[in-house]
Amino acid sequence: MDFFDVVIIGAGPAGLKCAEVLGPSNLKILVLEKNSEIGPKVCAGGLTRKDLEYLELPLDLVDFKDQKIKLHFKKISSFLRDQKDFIYTVDRRNLGQWQFSQLKNFSNIKVQTKAPVSKIEKNFIIVEGKKIGYKFLVGADGSVFLVRKYLGLTSRQTGLAIQYLLPSSKFKELEVFFEPQLFSAWYAWIFPHKNYVSIGCGGNPVFFPVAKMVNNFKIWLKKNKIDVSSAKYEAFVLNSDYQGHQFKNIFLIGDAAGLVSPLTGEGIYSALVSGAEVAKIILSPNYKSKKIKSLIKKKQRHQQLMSFLIKSGRAKSIIFCLGIFLIKVPYFKKRAIKFIFSLAIFFILYYS
Repeated sequence: MDFFDVVIIGAGPAGLKCAEVLGPSNLKILVLEKNSEIGPKVCAGGLTRKDLEYLELPLDLVDFKDQKIKLHFKKISSFLRDQKDFIYTVDRRNLGQWQFSQLKNFSNIKVQTKAPVSKIEKNFIIVEGKKIGYKFLVGADGSVFLVRKYLGLTSRQTGLAIQYLLPSSKFKELEVFFEPQLFSAWYAWIFPHKNYVSIGCGGNPVFFPVAKMVNNFKIWLKKNKIDVSSAKYEAFVLNSDYQGHQFKNIFLIGDAAGLVSPLTGEGIYSALVSGAEVAKIILSPNYKSKKIKSLIKKKQRHQQLMSFLIKSGRAKSIIFCLGIFLIKVPYFKKRAIKFIFSLAIFFILYYS
C-alpha cells in the first residue's frame, strides 16, 4: 500500500493552493483529481482584486477587467465604481493550469488525474481498487461532498446556479440584475470573457424551486432579447453550509467546507485562503488561523442578510431600489453589506 503524509482530494483552487503551501516541506503529498484535466469547472469565472493579489495571478491570464460593475433594478441602473480595476473574469481551465504549474518545482508533490476516490476509511482511501494510506486527508472535492459524507455532515444550505456560455464578444460590461419578481433575493448576471460570455442566475432550491428558477430565467432572457440557442447550458452547486474545517486528521476546504457566500455566490477567495491556512495547520498543529475565522464571520453575516432578504417579502423591491441609488454615494458604497442588512431588518420589523 502506498502511503502519503497528506492526501488532497480535488485539484481545484483550494486543493492546489493547499498543495502549494505544503510544497516547501518534507512531507509527501498526493493530489487526486477525478477528471482527466486540471482546471475545467462549471463556474462563471468571476474574480475580485483580492483574488488576484492573493494568487499573484499574471494579468495576461485575465479575460476581462474593469473599474466598475453595472447594477440593474428593473429599469433603474447604477454603477459600483472604484479608481482602479477591481473586478475580473478568468477561464477556469487557465486558472487551474496556472496553479498546477506552481507545483512543478516540488518533487514531493504528486498530482494524479483520472483518479476518482471510491472509498474513504480512517487511515486510507481506495482509488481504482488500490489502497492509499494517509496521515492527513484534505477534502477539496467541492460539491462532490465525498469527504463530507464520510464525516457524516449534511449540506442544508446548498445553492444552485445555472448559466449559458454564449460565444459572443458584444457584451462589454460586467452586469448584475436584481429582479425580485423573477429571482427573489438572488440575481442574474452577465460576465464577459475573451471569446464568450457567462449569462446566468442562481438561488437556494429550498426557497426558490429549481423549476421556477429555470422558467423565470427563460422569461428574463426573452425580455432582455438574449438568444442562447448557440450557447452551452451548465448548472453547478454552491455549498455554503459550513460545519467545521478540522475533524482530527481530516480537513475540509473551499466549497467542500461550505465557505461559499450564500449572498454573492463568491467562493474562489475563500477556497484559496482556506486551502493555504489548512496547510499551515498541518505544518504547525498549534497554528491558530485568524483568516479562517474571518472567512467564517463574513459568511455568517452574508447568511444572516440573505435570510433577512428572503423574509422581507415585497419589501425586497424597496431594499434593492434604495441600494441601487445609494450605492453611488461613497459612504454607502464602502458599507454596502451593512447598509442593505440594516434596510432589510427595518422592513422586516415594519411589515411584521
